[in-house]
Amino acid sequence: MMYSTHLFSPLKIKGLTLPNRIVMPPMALGIATSEGEITPEMLEHYTFRARAYHGGSTCDTVQKFAGADTRAGVGLIIVEHAYISEEGQAHPKQLGIYHDRLLPGLTKLAAKIHSEGAIAGIQINHAGARVLENAVAPSCIPLPFLPRRSRLVSQHQEDRAAIAVASCNPYEELPHELTVEEIKGLTEKFALAAARAKKAGFDLVEIHSAHGYLLNQFLSPLTNHRRDAYGGSLENRLRFPLEVVRAVREALGPAYPVFYRLGADDRMEGGLNLVESRWAIPMLEAAGIDAIDLSGGLGGYIKEGPEGFFLYMSDAIKPVARVPVMVTGGIKTPQFANMIIRQGRADLVGIGRALLADPAWAQKAWVTLNGL
Repeated sequence: MMYSTHLFSPLKIKGLTLPNRIVMPPMALGIATSEGEITPEMLEHYTFRARAYHGGSTCDTVQKFAGADTRAGVGLIIVEHAYISEEGQAHPKQLGIYHDRLLPGLTKLAAKIHSEGAIAGIQINHAGARVLENAVAPSCIPLPFLPRRSRLVSQHQEDRAAIAVASCNPYEELPHELTVEEIKGLTEKFALAAARAKKAGFDLVEIHSAHGYLLNQFLSPLTNHRRDAYGGSLENRLRFPLEVVRAVREALGPAYPVFYRLGADDRMEGGLNLVESRWAIPMLEAAGIDAIDLSGGLGGYIKEGPEGFFLYMSDAIKPVARVPVMVTGGIKTPQFANMIIRQGRADLVGIGRALLADPAWAQKAWVTLNGL
């Protein structure tokens, strides 16, 4: 079939076919229960954004021009970062995937996304030095540039906006330096969390190694000052992330897709940069990664600049990658998103805040790009 737009062409990853190149990237909501359980509000949020919105005045137009394998809606939703262990929580009311008792809610969420026709993925994470309590990290060093959130949030500050403002504080204590035995234990917890995701019915798992969380902390020379096999050279700093990838791959089997969110550029002097990230890509692929999702490192996911402000990362990474590459970063318009795919600068585009503002963004993009 000939596709009128590149953005709405399918993409096959392992045995999974994404109906188009539009991805809703993981964006933390802070509306789970205090134990990390799924809430009705979360189900509603993801259901609205998984829907293709074929109703209304555009219904006949979409049905007439869309092919049988074309989806005028978000192709893939990657659910927000879920913490893999109780001590790995990043913020209050974060989604959890640390225990089997959370499976019923996770199963319901995956089913809701599927019922609206979208592919469902979930991101798994440990906050490391950014946990709520008892911080752990590659090294016992001050980390004033990594914000943390406190569990001590006033009962009058239960809404997520208030939590975001009131509980973000500079780093005030030295983290515990993880022992090799503890690193092995966390590797196993990543694998167990991934297995839960598969059991819950999600189509893929994404490992979080960006935004200053634990795996990003091991990769960055700013946060990893170890002198053992897990520190020093890039090969050593990459050792723990690679062990996590291999463990997740073993837990999921060879056919199940595994994404990796790489904070490819810390955007801080002396931090991880694109030169090192380019070198890391083949090693991540060899360990079992099926797609690379690019974002910011220690400097976070927000950057001032024009639309597509992280596109420079995919321009550097895609030429050395053999697996599909996804890029995010303030992408707002259908024309810009389509240009990225048409020019081969990335294989998938993450539409974040634009989808938060308008759940029907993807259908409107389909109409716009097809001149309807």
